[in-house]
Amino acid sequence: MMVLFFLKLTYLTVGVCNVSAPQPLFPVPTPQQLMWHRLEMGMFCHFGINTFHNEEWTDGSKLPETFSPTDFNPLQWAEVAKKVGMGYLIFTVKHHDGFVLYPTQHTDYCVRNAPWKEGKGDAVKEVADACRKVGIKFGFYLSPWDRHDSRYNDNKAYDEYFKNLLRELLTNYGEILEVWFDGAGTKGHVYDWEGYYGLIKQIQPNALIAICGPDIRWVGNEDGLAPESVWYVQERDGKKVWWPPECDVPIRMGQWFYHTDGENRLLSLNSLLRIYYNSVGRGAVLLLNVSPDRSGHLPEPDVKRLFEWRSVIEETFKENLALSAKWSSSNTRGDCLEFSPENCRIENDDKFWTTDDGMGTSYVTLTFDKPVTFDRVVIKEHIALGQRVTKHSIWVKRGKNWERLLESTTVGYKRIHLLPSTKSREVRVQIDESLDVPVIEFIGVYLSSPKDLKINKINK
Repeated sequence: MMVLFFLKLTYLTVGVCNVSAPQPLFPVPTPQQLMWHRLEMGMFCHFGINTFHNEEWTDGSKLPETFSPTDFNPLQWAEVAKKVGMGYLIFTVKHHDGFVLYPTQHTDYCVRNAPWKEGKGDAVKEVADACRKVGIKFGFYLSPWDRHDSRYNDNKAYDEYFKNLLRELLTNYGEILEVWFDGAGTKGHVYDWEGYYGLIKQIQPNALIAICGPDIRWVGNEDGLAPESVWYVQERDGKKVWWPPECDVPIRMGQWFYHTDGENRLLSLNSLLRIYYNSVGRGAVLLLNVSPDRSGHLPEPDVKRLFEWRSVIEETFKENLALSAKWSSSNTRGDCLEFSPENCRIENDDKFWTTDDGMGTSYVTLTFDKPVTFDRVVIKEHIALGQRVTKHSIWVKRGKNWERLLESTTVGYKRIHLLPSTKSREVRVQIDESLDVPVIEFIGVYLSSPKDLKINKINK
């Protein structure tokens, strides 16, 4: 009995931690930004008076009567978004033309004066309700530029009008994930940006302000592509802040709004996969625009392509080979189970592997019972404690020697590496340089779908 008691006591005390977790490396994401990172992808829906004129930017002179969807169906949009893995949907409430898609009392240039639903329709309410019904987040695009409203040339009067729109949108449509301010056409105009931000935070303190805003930045192109090194910490207004990038791109090349002759511009499967790996796969969030047609539905060819794209991604990442491996590391902080490399087996469970201070190069090794074939490696930092990794590499064991397959820079929320098809019993993820001790929350190893991109095609 005494021996059994001793063994039980020993087992219970193994891995008891006498060191604390690393301190955050500031700045770090707010809880709202962290939640947004975890959504990974959203759907952009450009829909408005432009939809009915085969134009991207109408000039504000198109008559409200021309806005006439025949079967407005945002539930279809939201259901498609949910099925293809989008965590949120951004809807264009007012584009540069100034036409407002809910019955505001602050301008006549809105759906109140359209034949749609005899002037009683509210597109924003229907989209917001649809998003909540299927369980995705809702946000709205509101263009600061206005090519219709005469108040635009009077800064004070226009700011009052713009704030009235914001107040209605933030008050009447439930929880808002993201307010999207386009920078197009804003050069040279004086806006009360701080007044806009203050109003948003007053009414919806959890809403994130994107692009012309302090919470989410534009990646810098409309191709959906993030740079090789994605840094979330940026200089803004003279101080360092957490300001992560969102990658926006239309599924029909160069067309944000629906055009009757636009189907031939639909991106190929390979193009969409390339966008995924160079946005989400580099640690950014992808906002993919799919334009509803004049009926008010997402076009069938676009939906078919989306489902094709999603099926390839799901097939590639359905089986994490690393789950069958034995995990070890060069060093584990305090030799504690709390910081074990085994914590990297499951995504987003707030557990992580980290090392003792001052360790320099460190690594996690996966050892399999027999050789495995793979061509994808996923790595995630525990960004709740900040972004740290500046250089990392992936290695495999060849006989008695280690061979480096790849060397790269940042990891961030999520890094997906495409590799040549490789077979080995041992795989190593190595952190070569970091701003502070690395904090890694997930490592995955996968073999891609036969329909997925291969390494010799990724840059084509």
